[in-house]
Amino acid sequence: MNGQPEPTSYQCEALAEGLVYGADETARYVLGTFRTISPVLALRWLGGQALWIVDRLGLDPRLGHLAELRAWYEDRESQHAAHAHIKTGAPLLVVVPDTDCTYTLSVRSVEQAPAATFRCQPGEGSGSRIAHCTRYDPRTTAAPCGTCGG
Repeated sequence: MNGQPEPTSYQCEALAEGLVYGADETARYVLGTFRTISPVLALRWLGGQALWIVDRLGLDPRLGHLAELRAWYEDRESQHAAHAHIKTGAPLLVVVPDTDCTYTLSVRSVEQAPAATFRCQPGEGSGSRIAHCTRYDPRTTAAPCGTCGG
């Protein structure tokens, strides 16, 4: 296709990062990890994590910026574009800020560095509050944030 070999496996992560109550520091929490050889299963797992986060926070699916996670997962065009993107071996990050926490969903080929090294500021690279550090987002023509090499 593009001359690059497809990755042999994908590492997926769901992370939450926020301020520690009563301290002047932040903490990172791993909400879940998953490894697969299938980009379809990687995106399905990521979508499940997105829905899990939204459902556990008790958000009305029509309101609130975290509900954009649900919209991202349910948008077929975005999912097809994300699938094509990660099949090339490029990392995929979906970064969503909440009031006191930032959620990051990521897929990377196993040959790449861990998602913790791909950093984005919320809102960079996208017109929405979801920061896609990749070029696949069909809703915007914005350039990638540049911090993850996407």
